[in-house]
Amino acid sequence: MTFTLGRGRALALALVSLFLVVLGTAGSQPATAASDDYYAPAAGKTGSALESALHDIIDDQTRLSYSQVWTALQDTDEDPSNPSNVIEMYSGTSIAKNRNGGSVGDWNREHVWAQSHGDFGTGAGPGTDLHHLRPADVQVNSTRGNKDFEGGGSAVSGCSGCLTDGDSFEPRAAYRGDVARMMFYMAVRYSGDDGFADLELNDTVNGSTRFHGRISTLLRWSAADPVSAAEVRRNDRIDAAWQHNRNPFIDHPEYAAQIWG
Repeated sequence: MTFTLGRGRALALALVSLFLVVLGTAGSQPATAASDDYYAPAAGKTGSALESALHDIIDDQTRLSYSQVWTALQDTDEDPSNPSNVIEMYSGTSIAKNRNGGSVGDWNREHVWAQSHGDFGTGAGPGTDLHHLRPADVQVNSTRGNKDFEGGGSAVSGCSGCLTDGDSFEPRAAYRGDVARMMFYMAVRYSGDDGFADLELNDTVNGSTRFHGRISTLLRWSAADPVSAAEVRRNDRIDAAWQHNRNPFIDHPEYAAQIWG
């Protein structure tokens, strides 16, 4: 006896078969660092419990020397439109990789969490952590200095859209979320249990202390400037090729409000 399936039932069976194939294939794939498996210990947590869980996930990393940072930044911040260049933080300028140094017009290594806010210098550790080190124009880097992040001020030469005053710095809109997510990472990664200062975010301007601000500004910036493709690529490269850890606030931007909101 021959049975003929109706077109609707045949389509349904075909879809079920396809689902089973996809399910089996997905189950055979290794978990990536950005997958739920990587962040499984943080699942369902909020507040200090979430912060502690994330710290334990990301503190297992390879530490670089300060000289290695030059080479790493040429990879992590490569201009996708010109592989001979890097993109400078804050200004967004594309500049030749070999223009690194300390002279006017060069790019150097910007510590987004300022070194004096924790006195960690440039030894292997927070001073060489790629998740907050970026190429930046020498003069723009100098103007930013160790200022806290807050809105307002006067225009910054060589950095369209950037503002600064005596104790604060505001990057152009395209980098405000980037800054916020790097600051969140540093506050969670360095909690005082590995010989370095316990880095903390607060809601003031601080000067040379282990505190950095303003948290209310950073939370607004993170919400207003979503994660970009460049941030995702950078996070992936740091994980795969250099430090072998990730910035959770790029993979899960919602964590920021769940900890500090």
